[in-house]
Amino acid sequence: MGTGLYYVDLPASSASYSDLKVHQALSEKEINQWINTLLYIPNGRLYIGTYDGIKCIDTEKLKVVGKEKVLIGLSINTIAQGPDDHIWAGTPEGIYVMDYNLNIIEKFTTHNGLPNNLISSIIVDKNKDIWVSTSQGIAKYNSHNKSFIPFFASDGLYNNEFSRNAYCISPDGKILFGGTNGIVFFNPNDIETQKFQSNIRITGFYLHDKAVNEMTQSGSYHVIDNDIFHTQEINLSHYDNSFYIEFATDNFISPQNYLYSMNNGTWNSLPKGSSRVSFSNLPVGKYEFKVKAINGTSESKIKTIVINIHPAWYNSGLAWVIYILIIISIIAIFIHQAKEKYRVRQEMLKHKHLEEINESKLQFFINISHEIRTPMSLIISPLQKLISTDNDSERQKSYSLIERNAQRILNLINQLMDIRKIDKNQMKLSFTEVDLISFINDIKNTFAYQAAAKGAKLNIITQMESLKVWLDPNNFDKVIFNLLSNSFKHIQNEGEINIYINSVNNSSNVYPLNNYAEIIIEDNGTGIKESEMERIFERFYQISDDRSRSKGTGIGLHLSMSLIKMHHGTITVKNNENKSGCSFTIHIPLGCSHLSTEELYQNSNKNISEQPSIEDQPLQHIPASIEENENSEDGTKKVIRKKHSILIVEDEDEIRNYLLTELGSHFRVLSCSNGKEALDLIMHHMPDLVLSDIMMPEVNGITLLRKLKQNIKTNHIPVILLTAKNSEKDYIEGLSLGADAYIAKPFNLDILITTIENLIKNREILRNNFSGKQEQNDNIEVAQPQSADEKLMQKVLKVINKNLNNPDLNAEMIAAEVGISRVHLYRKLKELTNQSTRDFIRNIRLKQAEILLKSEKNYSMSEIAQLVGFNNTTYFSNAFKELYGVSPSKYTERCKEKEEEKKDE
Repeated sequence: MGTGLYYVDLPASSASYSDLKVHQALSEKEINQWINTLLYIPNGRLYIGTYDGIKCIDTEKLKVVGKEKVLIGLSINTIAQGPDDHIWAGTPEGIYVMDYNLNIIEKFTTHNGLPNNLISSIIVDKNKDIWVSTSQGIAKYNSHNKSFIPFFASDGLYNNEFSRNAYCISPDGKILFGGTNGIVFFNPNDIETQKFQSNIRITGFYLHDKAVNEMTQSGSYHVIDNDIFHTQEINLSHYDNSFYIEFATDNFISPQNYLYSMNNGTWNSLPKGSSRVSFSNLPVGKYEFKVKAINGTSESKIKTIVINIHPAWYNSGLAWVIYILIIISIIAIFIHQAKEKYRVRQEMLKHKHLEEINESKLQFFINISHEIRTPMSLIISPLQKLISTDNDSERQKSYSLIERNAQRILNLINQLMDIRKIDKNQMKLSFTEVDLISFINDIKNTFAYQAAAKGAKLNIITQMESLKVWLDPNNFDKVIFNLLSNSFKHIQNEGEINIYINSVNNSSNVYPLNNYAEIIIEDNGTGIKESEMERIFERFYQISDDRSRSKGTGIGLHLSMSLIKMHHGTITVKNNENKSGCSFTIHIPLGCSHLSTEELYQNSNKNISEQPSIEDQPLQHIPASIEENENSEDGTKKVIRKKHSILIVEDEDEIRNYLLTELGSHFRVLSCSNGKEALDLIMHHMPDLVLSDIMMPEVNGITLLRKLKQNIKTNHIPVILLTAKNSEKDYIEGLSLGADAYIAKPFNLDILITTIENLIKNREILRNNFSGKQEQNDNIEVAQPQSADEKLMQKVLKVINKNLNNPDLNAEMIAAEVGISRVHLYRKLKELTNQSTRDFIRNIRLKQAEILLKSEKNYSMSEIAQLVGFNNTTYFSNAFKELYGVSPSKYTERCKEKEEEKKDE
């Protein structure tokens, strides 16, 4: 008979055993595993336990019911039906509780009180209680708390190890389990469970494998203050954070397992028979260690001990308090610094805003000043002509009044310019030794007219005949002038102004003001309010005196203070005691030991920036240098002035017309209103001199100057810049671009005429030198050996002329032909001609094109361009116009016009 699952029809009581019929329920293929145990339930289901899971068979249909197989991989040692009709399967890993369809409901292990997870037998007694035998004891299931009550040899068993499926229940209800040491049988009704009674205590605490006692120390701490059995608290230092604890119960009969917990965390079980737990590298802190023993479902009392791991001194609570205080202090300092920086930044922004406002005011006044200079030229220049030609005494008084007020306007403009120079650190003082008393007396005399007009007294009071002081006369006089002007504004008619001059030696003062000259300018005017004393020297500030506001601009005192500081002195103001008016006191150091070498006056080293500007110089009448013919018919000198031509470039109609009128009697004059028109006129007429303004529409004077000096056809023409821009930067820019003279408005007409004549005369002298008219050395032949540079230039020109029509001619080709490097060629041409190699080649091509344009042969533009090496006719035309100022076609037309004019003559 083959392997598989078989069943037998039970015979009737009269039948013999020979009539038994055996039937195969399942084949070996269907079972597929060794059968360990079977469980039949009257509802027609058979549960088969194998070495690889469990199956459920419908005995009527002989088919698998529910899942094919469950608990695969586990050996099913025993199967039983519980009182709740659930299927209980015993395995090596505990008990699995399932429903009829083998759906797992619950699992029981040693955590639930089983003596061991290897289940041998499961049986249900007559009281519907479940008993389980294992490889390490017997257990009874407690359905109330779903746990097991274990029984061991200590409870009266012969042995703890039981065999699989070795069990039965007798008719009288006794349970029998077979084990390795015989059979254990008992009546379940006779078994009484007793509560597990035991107390747990700590038996040892070990640091570095050494047991601690009352004398053991950890750092500065006593580990325990009593014997270990009664210790409630353990103290450790931060580096003794690794240790182990031993414990035991006072019940030595009942077996038990130990569980422990730290800081009320989860309970962790120790292996059976183990009563020691170790900890390593615990962080600093306070720990509550708890331990208990369990016997089945019974537990001992919990033993609790507190373990304190103290921090290092730098990690203690006090240290952290100090750290927090330090951090708070640092944050407070940073906040304070941030607030202070913010405050300073706001102050700086406020100051910058005020500076910007002052700068805007100053820039506005300076721009206005430039505009004022042009009409001032139309006032002062004709006025000086009237003063020099009109002998009427009454009109001379009017002229003087006009000139005085015109000079007053110029002085205001000059003050603005001086403040600008001081702000830009462009004003350089030149100190020289002067007699202070005579110096101030000269200034006093200039106010004689103003004092007489007001009926005021102006006195110099001093006990000294002379007082030598080192100062800059061209700038210090502005200080005295401003202070006296300020006093005259505030005094009434028949007022009084006194100037006190003293020499003081005060050793308590800081050098160099321990020995100083004192100047006090005192008036009996309205005085100054105390609230305005501190602001009196601020730029553009005016006191709340309506009369003063109507006569001042608020820059005079600021300029005076700035100049005094540059003189290493001080200036203060105060109201007079016991009388009206106020006093300005100036202290200037005596001697020159406090001055640097650059500050001392030296004629040989005095540069442009140290010279007084045009507007600072008094306007004088200077006779013009003119040409005269003493062989006139009437015996008088006849002035010849129209030999030369000049071009006036000025956008202001009144200035241009004025210059045309005044210069027209001396020269042949052309005029235009901007630089663009001037370029066309210059190329067509070639004047002897160009007089140009700077600020003009379309093409300004600087651009016009640059174009004239860069063009070889016009760079010989003298250029005078006549402008209202008079700063040193403007002077330097104009002169650096090649301007022959720079005259600021308002200008002196005689100075302008003289400058024009001198420049034209100098050009004629240079022209005579180059033409050989002054010396007749042409007839003398002197043998002159050629220099290396001359030989080089001959070779270069030979190569260029040879390849003139070759558009690919470049510096590399010339250098290769001549036999020098390209860099050396560039350097020599720059040195000898002031042109780059490219520009030198281009200019020679254009010079040859000019010759071809003048020739009688009518070449077309494209033919000329190709002959001189230009591939592109447009590029040739632009290059020619850039050099000669006109296009090639227009240049040809002008040449033809000149030839026709010569034929007509």
